[in-house]
Amino acid sequence: MPLAVEKQHIIRLYRQLLTSSRNLKYTDKSYYRSRVQDEFRRNQDVSDPTKQERLYKKGMFILNNDLGGLR
Repeated sequence: MPLAVEKQHIIRLYRQLLTSSRNLKYTDKSYYRSRVQDEFRRNQDVSDPTKQERLYKKGMFILNNDLGGLR
């Protein structure tokens, strides 16, 4: 059974995703930021550790693989 992702890691991921919008070339920066904010807001009440881990990994994948037109 996976452990719940710590709140501080989720906050760090959120900030990193928002900060990464500065480097966007192929995607509108305001659209990207609003999508990130909407996704985090939509999933803020997720309490299932398995789903939390899956969402966290999805966010890390987007960040680490420059998805969204980051570079």
